[in-house]
Amino acid sequence: MEKNGFAHKLPNRRKKKKKKFWKDVEKGDFFNAFWAWHDLVSFIIALLVFTAFWSITTWILINQTVYIEAIGMCALLTEATLGVPQLLRNFQRKSTQGMSIPMVLAWLAGDLAKTGYFVATGSPLQFWICAILQISIDIFILGQVFVYRKNTAAGELPYTANNQTTSSSLEGATID
Repeated sequence: MEKNGFAHKLPNRRKKKKKKFWKDVEKGDFFNAFWAWHDLVSFIIALLVFTAFWSITTWILINQTVYIEAIGMCALLTEATLGVPQLLRNFQRKSTQGMSIPMVLAWLAGDLAKTGYFVATGSPLQFWICAILQISIDIFILGQVFVYRKNTAAGELPYTANNQTTSSSLEGATID
């Protein structure tokens, strides 16, 4: 039922998004299309397929040491690189506005404690490597806080998903 007779004037966003998804896939831009979930059902189906595939693969290869080592290393690297999207976003924006310095310090403290545990317990080398990677990313983000501290005027974000402006539009802006 239409409210105030405006329903016929509203665009059908779901159809447009689905068309864009398939256009991206057809152009070979699968990764852009893959992360553009249009509804919860599509996401849940993809998650179930992913889980089923890797569960079956692991069940078949459970006795293969190389497979178990590889999947373990993938898990460690995934966890070790969790800060990379933040690092890249800060670089794109040339700003760390909105970031909590205490949160980054807590990341660093946790990663230092974890590394200390790995050293104390004699964990395998891959744990040490991933822990050092995490600590490095934390330090780079803290460095960005220092380097970009004057690049953004208070209350203004130079790069968002909807508005992709550059830091050149903020020349001369300072934090009061």
